[in-house]
This record gives sequence, structure tokens and C-alpha cells, in this order.
Amino acid sequence: MKLAWFRAGTPQPTRPLDDTAALIAELRSVHDIEVFTAANAHDFVWKNFRAPYDLSVCELDNSAAHAFIWPYLLHYGGVVLLRTLVLHDSRAAALLRERRMQDYAAEFAFNHGPWPRRPPTALPLCHGKWPMLRVPLLASRVAIVSHPSTAAALQEANPGARVRFLRTGVQRVQGVRNVQGSTVTFGVLSTDRVEMVRRAVAEARETGAAALADDSSPERVLREADVIVSLPWPWFGEAQTPALAAMAAGKPVIVLETAATADWPALDPQTWRPRGLIPETPIAVSIDPRDEEHSLALAIRRLTTDATLRARLGNAAHAWWRAHATPRHAADDWGRLLAEAAPLDPPARPSDWPVHLSADGTECAHAILNECGVTVDLLSP
Repeated sequence: MKLAWFRAGTPQPTRPLDDTAALIAELRSVHDIEVFTAANAHDFVWKNFRAPYDLSVCELDNSAAHAFIWPYLLHYGGVVLLRTLVLHDSRAAALLRERRMQDYAAEFAFNHGPWPRRPPTALPLCHGKWPMLRVPLLASRVAIVSHPSTAAALQEANPGARVRFLRTGVQRVQGVRNVQGSTVTFGVLSTDRVEMVRRAVAEARETGAAALADDSSPERVLREADVIVSLPWPWFGEAQTPALAAMAAGKPVIVLETAATADWPALDPQTWRPRGLIPETPIAVSIDPRDEEHSLALAIRRLTTDATLRARLGNAAHAWWRAHATPRHAADDWGRLLAEAAPLDPPARPSDWPVHLSADGTECAHAILNECGVTVDLLSP
């Protein structure tokens, strides 16, 4: 299958946290994939005209780097990979930057109903409050998310869309284990939580724990840290790529107990017993978000002194990654999804679909030609 893949940057499979780069590398053994970024996206139109692609894949995230992808999704209706469940900030910023206030108001109303007050004229806006997912869900043939409960919830809320869960796969990083070192290093991959992790490490050190925090590059942390801490919060549906990368490296991992990790067998640091009724060997330590800093300090104290537990968790995590979360697992899921999506059309546009979302740039030319009673096949819809 010939695929056009839209993403924020050129795939680099050697980067452990670039999960779709590893996926694309796997899929290229079967499919012809051309990647389009902001630098070359304009080439897609003429290339698709000369030799149409069988399907396009659009990665959407809530960032400025992904804003260029929206027109291609809207007009070519491929598969959308939702890297987050909140897209409002990126989309609003792009529309407001272009002074398209009416389009923003219409799009917001389509997604969430009437605006409670006048639409804002500048950022920052209230992060995370409005998902603005209805447009990409209904513009795509199939929408992909990283967790099964998320897929079920989105499908129920948007019956006209097609939402699927596919596994995330990450490359293995060869980790180094601290067999007999006196100090245990806790690596932080979620950089927005570094200060909280440092406080928890300091609290554990006050009780005698020989622990250090490391927030250097992902490659170094995954290779050299003894335990990986991945605590993204709030969770907006992102894939648990950092935690999976830690498992791939054979490292014990500390995560938050959220919907994203609820189906992982894990230990509760308050009791050091398995959470819930999952019978599998624990692969992580999961902490309650309502008591995160204290619980994290408890986990740090125990893992600092118990090398046997660290080794057992690291081995179990690596085995779980090997069984569920390699790039090959992700590619197998995507192979089935691509075969499903290729013959489909995007869902029917609802009657309240904002007019500007279907605009193709020829509206002014059509209007002028209509005034003259002239039509041109080139501009025919």
C-alpha cells in the first residue's frame, strides 16, 4: 500500500521516545511510505494528483508543530493518530494567529456548543478544558488512540466516527544495571514533573536512602538510571511511551495509577502488594495521584534498598514489553487497521459541519465565474 504519513518531524528510529518512527520503520517492510512534514507538505498535493496515495496517516498533537496537518486531514480524510485527547490549544492558536475569529467561533460551537462569552482574541487559553475532537474524528476514515477505554469512550460520545485502539511499540534501549553500586539513580522522563521527583528524592534521602535524581537526555536516562519515573499529569490520553521505553530497557518503572496504567499489573508502595485483581507478575510500581509525592518517596526508599525487587521488576517489565509493546506488535495492529481503512470513505458530514472546513481555496474563483455565467472543469467540485 502507498501511504502518505504526516507528522511533525522526520522519523528517527534511534530516538527511544519516537514510537511512530519505529512503527514506520517496521511498516516500510510491507508498505511504501512517504513522510510529509511542514517542510515538504506542499508537495503532497501535486504528488497525490499525479499518482494518488492509497491512504494518508495524520499524527495530531496539541502543539504548533502539528498545526500544518489539519488541512490535509480535512480535505483528504485519512487515518488520524490522536497523540492527545485535547487539541484545542493548537487549533485555536493557528486560527487566531490568522485572524480567523469567525472560523474559530464556528469550529468551537460545532465541537462544544455556544461559547459562554465572547471568543478570546489572544492566547493563552485555558489548557485542557475543551478537547475539540469532533472535527478530526468526523474528518477521518478511522481515528486511532493509545488505550482501549479511551477508544470506547470516544466511540460512545461520537457514534458517527470510527475509533480504534492500537498498541504502542517502542524500540529497545540497551540499559546498564547497577548490580552493587551504593547509590540508586532515579531517572525522570516526564520533564514537567522533575521538581516533584526531586522533592520526593530529597524526602527519601532525609530518611537515609542513597538516592539521586537524573533528568538528563532520554537516551542517557534509559541507559544509565536504575529506576525510571514517568508521571505525566494531567493525563490527556497520551501513549505511555516513556514508561514502555523504560520496560524495553529492562528498568523498574514508577507510574501514576490512572486509566492509562490501570490494566498493568503493579505494586502499591503503601502496602507493597499487587493492586487490584490482575494475576500477572507486577511490572511497575504505581502511585496514587492523590498522594503522589509521599507515595513516590515511599517507593524511592524501598527501591533504593531492595536490589532484588528492582531486578525482579525490571525483568518482569522487560518480559511484558517483549510480549506486548515492541514495534512489531504495533506494526501488526496497524497492518490490520490500514487494510480496514483503505476502502472506507470518511463519515458523512453532519448538517452543522462548519462551512470553512470544506473550503478548498477556489471559492472566490467560482463566485466570479458564476457572475459571468462561466464554468471551468478544472474548478468543478
